[in-house]
Amino acid sequence: MPMNKKLFTIALGLMFLGTALFSQTIQNSVISNAGTTATAGGVRIDYTLGETVVETFSAGGNTLTQGFHQTNLTITAIENVELFAEISIYPNPSKDFVNIDIPADYDLLDITLYDVLGSLINKQTEVSGSVTLDVTNISVGTYYLQVINPINRELKTFKLVKSN
Repeated sequence: MPMNKKLFTIALGLMFLGTALFSQTIQNSVISNAGTTATAGGVRIDYTLGETVVETFSAGGNTLTQGFHQTNLTITAIENVELFAEISIYPNPSKDFVNIDIPADYDLLDITLYDVLGSLINKQTEVSGSVTLDVTNISVGTYYLQVINPINRELKTFKLVKSN
């Protein structure tokens, strides 16, 4: 074997050896505000808090993943539809009464008012047209007004502010 072929073979071998010895390995990692990994009986569970939920399910390989720490990401299209866009709620902020105008072509709707802790303050079922909500007896603060179609369960939440 000529000298150039020997040097070439040795150089090529050292290059592959160097690549194998000094190559990077990337570990799965997540930067999150909370979470942990737990292993018991050959089962490993990783979870984090504060991540958007993305789902992946498998049967044969026993894969169940949620969030962005998964190895197999499935993108799902989300249809952006503005529900109840024609409903008017005024005045907001309000001191005493809130008017809710529902267009005539809407089905009968349920209206619920919640405080920021999720406690039910007021509920009216099967309303239509113009509705007046009395807020004189509730405390100053922020509330959430939910409009729900009881037939198809479509829901929209409006932020309502009670003022002095």
